[in-house]
Amino acid sequence: MWIGVVTVLLALQFAHSSADDALHPEFHAGPATNWMNDPNGPMYYNGYYHLFFQHNPKGSSWGDMSWGHVVSKDLAYWHHLPVALSPDQPYDKNGVFTGSATILDDGSPEIVYTCVNPSGQQQCVALPANASDPMLVNWTKPSYNPIIKDPPTNGTLRSFRDDTTAWKSGGSWKLVVGASISGHGAASLWQSSDFKTWSYLHPLYTTTQFGMWECPDFFPIPNSPQTYALKYSAGGKDWYTLGMYDESKQVFVPRGTATLFDPGHVYASKSFYDPASKRQVWFGWSSEEDRSGGKRGWQGIQTLPRSLTLDSDLEILVSTPVAELAKLRKSQQKFMNMQIKPGQAMPLKSANGLQLEIEANFTLSSSSANQNFGISVRTSSDLKTRTDVIVSCQNMTGPLNNTDLPGDEYRQFPYKAGQPEDSNIALCRETCNNETRCVAWTYVRAGDPNVPRCSLKDGIPNTNPNNHCVSGMKSSTNFIIDRSKTGGDGNQGTVSGMLPLRKGETMVTVRVFVDHSIVEAFAQGGRSAITSRIYTDPSDDGVGIINQGSMPIMANVIVWEMDTCWM
Repeated sequence: MWIGVVTVLLALQFAHSSADDALHPEFHAGPATNWMNDPNGPMYYNGYYHLFFQHNPKGSSWGDMSWGHVVSKDLAYWHHLPVALSPDQPYDKNGVFTGSATILDDGSPEIVYTCVNPSGQQQCVALPANASDPMLVNWTKPSYNPIIKDPPTNGTLRSFRDDTTAWKSGGSWKLVVGASISGHGAASLWQSSDFKTWSYLHPLYTTTQFGMWECPDFFPIPNSPQTYALKYSAGGKDWYTLGMYDESKQVFVPRGTATLFDPGHVYASKSFYDPASKRQVWFGWSSEEDRSGGKRGWQGIQTLPRSLTLDSDLEILVSTPVAELAKLRKSQQKFMNMQIKPGQAMPLKSANGLQLEIEANFTLSSSSANQNFGISVRTSSDLKTRTDVIVSCQNMTGPLNNTDLPGDEYRQFPYKAGQPEDSNIALCRETCNNETRCVAWTYVRAGDPNVPRCSLKDGIPNTNPNNHCVSGMKSSTNFIIDRSKTGGDGNQGTVSGMLPLRKGETMVTVRVFVDHSIVEAFAQGGRSAITSRIYTDPSDDGVGIINQGSMPIMANVIVWEMDTCWM
């Protein structure tokens, strides 16, 4: 029996009140009811994993921002605990916003959070009332709050929030806070000798891509500790950049461009180092995508915890559901040695449920042919209603004259006027081929007042006739969640991201977690991951295999029913 659990639960008289809601996820962490957003302060302490989160304990819409709290021994099964932090002081009366936890030199944890008051957004701390309590139920706020009252130079207290975990460097503590500096998104860097008095140094890193960076994260990658990841949330998505930490100058030096962490519906993620398993563990917030969230009495869910590693060959972060989630597996069904013909959609009879883990291994008959295949989930018996998780392998296409691919642009560059068009087009195509992020390109011809330019894209938009453009797509493999047949009143859009394959790979693994209204999909061991929300009728709970390509494929599939995560 967990220490103190019985006492806590009796005091709370907590019940998981949404268990009879066909849309409420049951093996994802979150509050039993009401509003939830950003994950906050995840940590491992005295044998327990703690996950806090932005929470409105008074209603199912955003407001009264507090820190909810759940705890686990294994990242699989969780317990609800009382609200950890409430907006009960003059300096945080307008909200206890996002922050992180740091384990200090004496082994005790300390929370740094954004405290919101009429002056704006400042930074405050909270200490455990009893550091010997592994559940960390009660927290206190010291009299010296706020610890940071003023914004960074050329910043503003209206855009200054979301503290990272602090770290030691050069004999002092360092801390990053998301900011807008001179109108540009930035990771503002602060230092302290005692964790009480902090001074501003400079931006750890900044770009002109967005006006504000929320929820920054900065950490060495455990399997390659000389490589650091700088992550931030902006434009409704989470981004990361890989590089090195120059401790002599206290700056982050990138070695590439920003990459989408998960192109799906996830935001404001937060990670922590797990000393018990020597890994970096990540959580993200997946908000609702339908029109009825407030009426259900709850909104928002945390993603499954994922372990982050570096694939040094592909220069990407790999995110894999933590191994402990296998504890939630119940009954198992296997479907082996299936041949799926081109154009075939095959239901997996007797494989159904609202709480599933599915693992499929596909063997491709040709690594060069165009192929589109995958798993269908939450299907009706006739497969007319379904959500498709697809791997799409496409051969190089183009140049396509008088053709535009509007949208999905991540950067562009101009040419000097008067250069030969053929060489401009060749350079545009070659640049796309050489950048991992790029999957398609468009060359835009000169036109007053514009000079010719090349537009690089990280998605493949629909083609559109345009006499001013020449476009193409490089040989690429994409990972896709197609919700066009999902049903319900949620978003019916398609989400896609790149899936890097190594030369000669003809075996593709797809792993899908279905938990009522959330789908998390992973390909090739987490090289690509997509989170999506669906609001399908609960009677549509089947699983299928689809092949939309031109060649037959072989598939082996295992389906597990999943337990609730609540104890």
